[in-house]
Amino acid sequence: MSCKLLLFVLGACACSTVFAQARPPIPTVVLDHMNDLDRRCVAAGGRAGEGRFVVAQDFTGDGRLDYLLSEGDYNCVGRPGLFRQGGVGRVDIFVVDARNAARRVYSDQLIAYRVLAGKPAKVQIARQGTACGAGSNARTQCAAQLAWNGQGFGEAVAVSDARAPAVTAAAPAAATPGVGAAAGSAAPAPLAVPPEARPRFLAECRQAYVSRSADAARWADEQCVADWNKVVASAAATDALLAALPVAAGEALPLATLRQRLAGVRWASKPRSRELSASGRLGQFEVSVTGSPAAKTLGMNWMEVGAEPPYDIVGAMRVRGVTLTEIACEEFGAGEWQRVFAGSAPGRAPFRLEVGQRTAPFANSNSYYGATIELSGRAPAPAASKSVCSNPSNLL
Repeated sequence: MSCKLLLFVLGACACSTVFAQARPPIPTVVLDHMNDLDRRCVAAGGRAGEGRFVVAQDFTGDGRLDYLLSEGDYNCVGRPGLFRQGGVGRVDIFVVDARNAARRVYSDQLIAYRVLAGKPAKVQIARQGTACGAGSNARTQCAAQLAWNGQGFGEAVAVSDARAPAVTAAAPAAATPGVGAAAGSAAPAPLAVPPEARPRFLAECRQAYVSRSADAARWADEQCVADWNKVVASAAATDALLAALPVAAGEALPLATLRQRLAGVRWASKPRSRELSASGRLGQFEVSVTGSPAAKTLGMNWMEVGAEPPYDIVGAMRVRGVTLTEIACEEFGAGEWQRVFAGSAPGRAPFRLEVGQRTAPFANSNSYYGATIELSGRAPAPAASKSVCSNPSNLL
């Protein structure tokens, strides 16, 4: 029996012979994760529906059933796509020992996966964007097969046969959606994410959490993967902001030139408010521009009811080699803050970046995340007195 790959995280396929294995009770750790999805669905205004999002198979070859849990397959009735933002869903693999105790050994954000029958069963995964390595853009897709090494799952081989996901090799010369500069617009060169960015980010992230509290050693690795996924999700918006920056200090950027540089933005026929000179959408972000005939600011804003903000544009800029120095900070309570940075990026004039975030305190409240960059080409003046923010959100 051949297995078909779903080009979205919408179910796995496994040959029926694998499911003939006797099943012990589901371990507590896996049940807790399943129940947590139920709670998050209800908190967002939905209800748990039918559908399989847990696959029980032997992934390590020890004869015991392990568990793959795909959040993207969870059916939250009334809130479709709650766990599949932007076509990406989290997949976790739990390995079970002789005592039927499970531990999570793999967690990543994927666009697709499949399970192939065998002893052990094999898991093939597909990613997109900068997670595919150097030279990748937001349209790049890549696939690999996971291999058990006795402690965790690594990527053993790249998958490129006819049964694999439809993928494209990383193309260094390709432009990220939203950053396709038109000829003659003198756009700065795109900033690539180096291949070592992910492991370096995870290591520095863990160190930062553990330095705040030794207890963080128990959960830092999982949290840092989630933090990295926010960086990856911010790729298109980050590249658009960086593409809009003037090359030289004091250089004026005509509104028409800005629109040409950000060809991936779906520009509205007219601005959505009188304060704006242009507006549109880039993925899940509302795009807003002030200033005319020269653009003064470019903003990317996201809002959703009851959801945790899934972006980290500051982190996405830093992995692209941008230097950001915090010059002001203000907190408005738990989960809500505003920070201002002085920025310096290769091939670009200095800039001011303002980032704000609010995590909804209640399921029916709005969460938002926004970043606004100034396009004057002048370095911002430092604040007279810098506030100290204790909120560790996004490790800013």
